[in-house]
Amino acid sequence: MDKNKEERGYRYETASFILRQVEIGDAPALLQCYSDPAAVALMNDDNCRRGFLCGTLEDMEAYISIWRGESYARPVVLDKKAGEAVGTVEIFGGETGVLRVDLRVDYEREDVLEELYRLALGAFVQDFPMGALVTKAVPAAAARRRVLEGLGFSGPEVFRGYGDYYRAPAQPFRRGLGLAICGLACCLCGESASCPGCQKDGCPGHGSCHNYACAKGRGVPGCWECPDFPCGEGMHQNPRIQAFARFAREHGPDKLLNCLERNQRAGVVYHYPGGLTGDYDRPTEEAVSQLIETGRWK
Repeated sequence: MDKNKEERGYRYETASFILRQVEIGDAPALLQCYSDPAAVALMNDDNCRRGFLCGTLEDMEAYISIWRGESYARPVVLDKKAGEAVGTVEIFGGETGVLRVDLRVDYEREDVLEELYRLALGAFVQDFPMGALVTKAVPAAAARRRVLEGLGFSGPEVFRGYGDYYRAPAQPFRRGLGLAICGLACCLCGESASCPGCQKDGCPGHGSCHNYACAKGRGVPGCWECPDFPCGEGMHQNPRIQAFARFAREHGPDKLLNCLERNQRAGVVYHYPGGLTGDYDRPTEEAVSQLIETGRWK
């Protein structure tokens, strides 16, 4: 999606919000956010010489005019239920993408922040190609920090002068490692760079793995080809692994690998740094499947 000065037709929607290009008509509602020192204190205004605090409607309109003329995207955040603007976000890509989230203080809540950050990770990183992603979360922004850490951001730290929280680029895609017998993506696993993959007995835990022993005993290359799938045994108590295996069963392992590779290029992270969970660790199998198929969260 080309986000240049001439073409600004972008629109995003979540369960609670609509995001579209900010307009001068949004100024009265946005002034409630940008005239509040408590809200402005949580914003990332690193590159703005005078800060974002606005005292008058004219100040707000002047900022909107600037935002509309820049090459980056500055959508307004519209509360669907209230029917009003409650803040803005800013996003631009590149080797290091930057995300800014400005909200009214009554919207500075973990549920709201997670909804917006998940939109950013599920859509912005595709529409604004980037490597790493950084965003601001000052010490007073406790809710932001909790949400960001839960989404695989590391911090707080300064990364190239941009912000406090940093999300690394997706790990390399090693297609030759394929899928584990249970359905896990060895091709994206970040646990060991030297591991040859489950299919080549590389995992140190395969000796005690129920799914490995069962598939080997039945002579099938993976649980997705087992006549008793889904059995709910072993690793398949995890929604991510169950969804991967079901997708391979219904569409074939090659299509699953294609989807995972496409999503990896778009910034979907399989393992967060230092752990074995990532973006695919969604609460339900349906949610995982949706992310596999589209590379986006609902």
